[in-house]
Amino acid sequence: MNRSETEDIIRVAVAGACGRMGKLVVQTVLKQPDMLLVSAVDKQHVGEDIGTIAVEHPIGVTVTDHLSEALSQTQPHVLVDFTTLGAAVSHIYTALEHGVIPIVGTSGFSAQTLSDVREAVERSGTACIIVPNFAIGAVLMMQFAREAAPYFPNVEIIEMHHDGKIDAPSGTAIRTAEVIAAARTERPRQLVQEQKFEGARGASVASVPVHSVRLPGLVAHQMVIFGGQGETLTIRHDSIDRQSFMPGVLLAIRKARQVQGLVVGLEHLL
Repeated sequence: MNRSETEDIIRVAVAGACGRMGKLVVQTVLKQPDMLLVSAVDKQHVGEDIGTIAVEHPIGVTVTDHLSEALSQTQPHVLVDFTTLGAAVSHIYTALEHGVIPIVGTSGFSAQTLSDVREAVERSGTACIIVPNFAIGAVLMMQFAREAAPYFPNVEIIEMHHDGKIDAPSGTAIRTAEVIAAARTERPRQLVQEQKFEGARGASVASVPVHSVRLPGLVAHQMVIFGGQGETLTIRHDSIDRQSFMPGVLLAIRKARQVQGLVVGLEHLL
């Protein structure tokens, strides 16, 4: 029986397929016996075989820049999206219109955008998964920060990413700050301070100072530093290779058809 005709095979489309993360998703999906790559969408290398770009040999899937047409023709179960924020939002709505579940690794969604997406997902009767960070260790970092927050109201976050990341703070840092704020049992102590230069104390996200670093040589790193009387507690996660995101991506692909509504964060799938 042909793989595409097997009912338990998950048909996968990838948006941003020619980018760094997109190519890695393509490579990873091609290795899975329960998945079939059916579509590759990108503005680059249109008309070329995605296999020659991602795995150095043709696989019979041509890169297209027409998402709606690709989804209609190839009928994937899920769309894995690693593009930009603006493109990802548009892709979510397009996927939902075709009954395809979007799995989005792009960060920076505002509360209003998430609310709009949730309404669209509910109208569609399907699901959407948005994950600020697909690394399992990053999910655990946020979990540990949640557990520490009731005991250490004063906390700061330092997040560090490669120089190609355009949004700041990162989605992971924003999500971590929100998790901490929700778990606090007392307000942080207000510090007397004078900022000689604006922004020296970072951005305030849910009353948590967040500092963003962008440098060549980094991938994705975050420290959550709690301060108490005579002690500090530091929870740190480092993604030293983009491969660290792939177990989370595969988990989301395999769980996608088992969830309903908008799911934000990989922790809800673990």
